[in-house]
Amino acid sequence: MTVGEKREQEEKDDSENSDDEEKKVETTDEPASYTNGSVTLTSHVIKNKRLIPEFMPVIMAAGYGSQLYELTNNTPKCMLPVANVPLIWFPVQFLIRHNFKETYIVVREGAREVIEKYLSAQLEKEGVKMAVEYVVIEDESEKGTADSLRIIAPKTKSNLLVISGDLITKVSLSELANVHRASNASITALVAPWYTPANPEGKKKRNKKDDRDFVGLDPSDNRILFLSNEKDLDDEIVFRKGQLSVFPHMRLYTTLRDCHLYIISQTAVQALMNKPEIAMLRCEFLPLLVRKQIKQVANAEQFTDIYSTLEQETEGDIKFAALAPPEETGCFVHITDDFTVRVNQLHNYIKYNKAVGELMSDMLPKHTPPATVKSFEETQYGVHQQTQVCKLSRVSEEVAIEGKCSVKRSFIGCGVKIGAHSRIADCVIMSGVTIESNVTLSNSVICPGAIIRSKSNLKDCRVCDGYEVRSGSEFTDETLIGDEENMMSFSIDNSNNNSSSSDENVLR
Repeated sequence: MTVGEKREQEEKDDSENSDDEEKKVETTDEPASYTNGSVTLTSHVIKNKRLIPEFMPVIMAAGYGSQLYELTNNTPKCMLPVANVPLIWFPVQFLIRHNFKETYIVVREGAREVIEKYLSAQLEKEGVKMAVEYVVIEDESEKGTADSLRIIAPKTKSNLLVISGDLITKVSLSELANVHRASNASITALVAPWYTPANPEGKKKRNKKDDRDFVGLDPSDNRILFLSNEKDLDDEIVFRKGQLSVFPHMRLYTTLRDCHLYIISQTAVQALMNKPEIAMLRCEFLPLLVRKQIKQVANAEQFTDIYSTLEQETEGDIKFAALAPPEETGCFVHITDDFTVRVNQLHNYIKYNKAVGELMSDMLPKHTPPATVKSFEETQYGVHQQTQVCKLSRVSEEVAIEGKCSVKRSFIGCGVKIGAHSRIADCVIMSGVTIESNVTLSNSVICPGAIIRSKSNLKDCRVCDGYEVRSGSEFTDETLIGDEENMMSFSIDNSNNNSSSSDENVLR
């Protein structure tokens, strides 16, 4: 059932169950309250006593995964497994945790069928009733996140709760919602420290490949004064004199990450509707709102000519006037220490698999481990009794792992076959992979349908869909890509990816 069908059914039920007096109830502005999981949400009474929810969720799941392209050749980014669970499940599970009953999901046309099939089956398996309406974007379309919100906005009167399809978090929505309400914000964003596990020496050190965000906040109320990714910046950051006059104290963070979880007020949504040329939420719309709030505060403090010492107004400033809603614009953040990651960079993929398996095990779907078997003569699936699988591993029920193997801190998908005397450590093995005997794999990702022939040794590698590693091969830090006509291997340095905003340009 889609969100629209759910609303029509609610209206029909209300009409059938209401007496004549109740049917005359008109729309009012009286606020009502109800509990949505751990969050107390407000709403408004409308005709026939139906409630408008305070927040309408929108999951952005149409990204190509430009920084994960070695893994997404034949798998949509949002269907990549994390701790053996498709990535799309985590934002959906976040909504279930907070008792939401409906959501919009933005998907690519070519990925809709597989996503819808998985979510329908998983929701049924979990016994959860949720109305999901898919907003389908053409595969070759360059529409951005803001474009998709303009499709959804006319369908709801609620504030929008926008969630990136690659977000995994344990944060409570009540924390973010309370900041949004207390600040009467136009937009409220969730930010969190980079997840950095301690090394064997007990020290935490940031990976230099991580794309840092520069987050400038007013220390008095966590108002956003600056927000940008380092790859979107030049060699230096320039702040306007007028901004520093209004906000002389600004704390600039490089250890916080924009989680791409936003609450957007209806006022801001209507402003976005009036600017069809804005394609991206994070890179275009949010900066405009930030600049607008600075200008409003300046005017309120009678800095009527704060830009007089600067250059002539830019085209962005001119856009401002048409964009601005009549109410005061406010952009704020909530900083959380709860476990929060975005699975959008290859070098963090295995690390985040292990972190989710360890720190969010209570939030993962119910898992049935494979059976222990003495031999595979009478059974197709199972783990041989002479094979060791450590507790930090997560192995699908439908696997076949022969004797005298070792599986440590790894995640193994459905239909995987592993030959005898193989050693697997810190790996993600996706569905349908065949690993022959005496193979050693360390800190590697093996994509669906790959074949690893006997006596191969791979360390820090990515083996793409359908690639066949020849017997006795040895590779270190390689990406192995193959197709029907040729096979090749080469090293890839993901730190040279040029655009941090490219995923948003295609709807994350």
